[in-house]
Amino acid sequence: MSLTEKHLLIVDDSTVNIELMFDLLDEYGFENVHGINDPREVLPHCQQQLPDLLLLDIRMPHLDGYAVIEELRAHFAEQMPPIIVLTAQIDDATRHRALSMGVRDFITKPFKQDEVLQRIRNTLNIEHRYQVRDKQADTLEQMVAKRTQELDRQSRTDPITQLPNRRGLDQALRTAALKASGTGLLFIAIDKLDDVVRLHGYRVADQLLHFITQRLRRQLDEECLLGLWGGSELLVITPTANPTKLLGLAEQLLVCFEQDQALDELLLPLSARIGISAEAGCFETERLVHMAALALPPLESLKVQHYTPALETKQRQRLHIQQAIRGATERGEMSLAFQPKLSLADHKILGAEALLRWQHPEFGLISPGEFIPLAEASGDILSIGDWVLDEAMRYISIWRAGGLLNDDFHIAVNVAARQLSRKDFAQQLLARLEQWQIPQRFLALEVTESGLMSDMNHARQQLAQLAEMNIAVAIDDFGTGQSSLAYIKTLPFSTLKIDRAFVMDLETSAIDRQLAHTITQLAHSVGCDVVAEGIETSAQAAYLSSIGCEAAQGYFYARPLPAEAFVAWCGEWQPLCSTPPLSLSPYGDR
Repeated sequence: MSLTEKHLLIVDDSTVNIELMFDLLDEYGFENVHGINDPREVLPHCQQQLPDLLLLDIRMPHLDGYAVIEELRAHFAEQMPPIIVLTAQIDDATRHRALSMGVRDFITKPFKQDEVLQRIRNTLNIEHRYQVRDKQADTLEQMVAKRTQELDRQSRTDPITQLPNRRGLDQALRTAALKASGTGLLFIAIDKLDDVVRLHGYRVADQLLHFITQRLRRQLDEECLLGLWGGSELLVITPTANPTKLLGLAEQLLVCFEQDQALDELLLPLSARIGISAEAGCFETERLVHMAALALPPLESLKVQHYTPALETKQRQRLHIQQAIRGATERGEMSLAFQPKLSLADHKILGAEALLRWQHPEFGLISPGEFIPLAEASGDILSIGDWVLDEAMRYISIWRAGGLLNDDFHIAVNVAARQLSRKDFAQQLLARLEQWQIPQRFLALEVTESGLMSDMNHARQQLAQLAEMNIAVAIDDFGTGQSSLAYIKTLPFSTLKIDRAFVMDLETSAIDRQLAHTITQLAHSVGCDVVAEGIETSAQAAYLSSIGCEAAQGYFYARPLPAEAFVAWCGEWQPLCSTPPLSLSPYGDR
């Protein structure tokens, strides 16, 4: 807009002065000029159309110029138009008062044409620059606000899936908590995504994650919010705390994982587990998420699980046990118990299996089945395993010195997969035997089938070194792991142990009898002897002896005993009379 298009308002009680100003401005092309000779009409006019410049007389009846300025300031504040005062008096008092009220300039009467025009142009130019500056400032402010809004959105959005990220989910949870109308959470852990990364790279994994989240989103109502909580962890926020509805929703989402995901030309397997938590009223957001995470089922277990206080108690107990494991041997809380191994042919003592026991001062006696997996997961099994080897050798040394052990006697020690994975395990074991001055025949090792399968190549190397040292190795829990029979012909071991799972029902199950018979034949075919564990009855012992099983251990003979009790038991043991074989066929009932 040019200056001549600006809206000018002339306020003067003299109609002559208004006409003179009209003529002057018209001569220079100003087209949008209005005049008012009653100052009381100024405010209504400005309310209808605010002028770009007000030419205001000071001395007028009804309202003087100062009063008009006060009215305009009261109504328009910072939006008040610029003012040039028209006055015949230009004394200092008038000037100072007008300037203090924000007047931009003065035009004296009688009007001088060039001066009037220049002062108007100057004021309009200055005001125009102010308006341009304000407009630019407003534009910049809008741009900043828009950019800030976009940055805030991005900070709450995952760039791969375009779903709310943890910050966005946390904000949604806080909003739901304030409503206190019931909220449910599904904590989804996506499994096998790491396998996709290893096989196909991060680009394909990102595409797969985006693909599966879109499938999940299509299964949800608009009221439900799906977001990415972690790398492969999703969270669904629902407006219901009903357990049945939440379980139904979880099962509906799991359907998306029943088949391989078709991505371009690839078929990629994924699986998922879901933990559920809910609150009917107000809740702490962090607590609700924690509850859902606690409910997340472990791998190879359930697919869906609700949070319960009992579940949390169990988890906390597990955590406390895991924390207490470290340093348990140094604090004297762990000990060894010994379960005798006997010959099924003549019931003479062949040796014993050293079993780890943990008596915690607060939790009491903790089952090895409970704390061993935790120690293996944390890595504490390495230090514990070293302690067990040293402790077993200490007893061997003491018993040899006391003449309690003959040359056929040995102590078997269980070795965890993480111990066997040490490159120097065999060498360190030999060094320990030399330190204790113990011949290798007095020590045997037992390794679980699943432990061997975790790293077959490395296990083969370690077992080969142990075989060269003449240290006997038994495969424990044979037949219960996810293994292949192919390793039997490639691994150097001397004994197979029949797991108690195949022994406990020998008297009633023809299948278990056939399995025990098959394992025994298999072991003998590769030059190994067989030890059966978990024997509790004479009938079990008699049948195992009849199929050629060489050795046995179990409650039928003795429970695992503390060292002193084991020594006493060995001193009191009298070989049983040979039990006649029962008429149990591997292929049928009695």
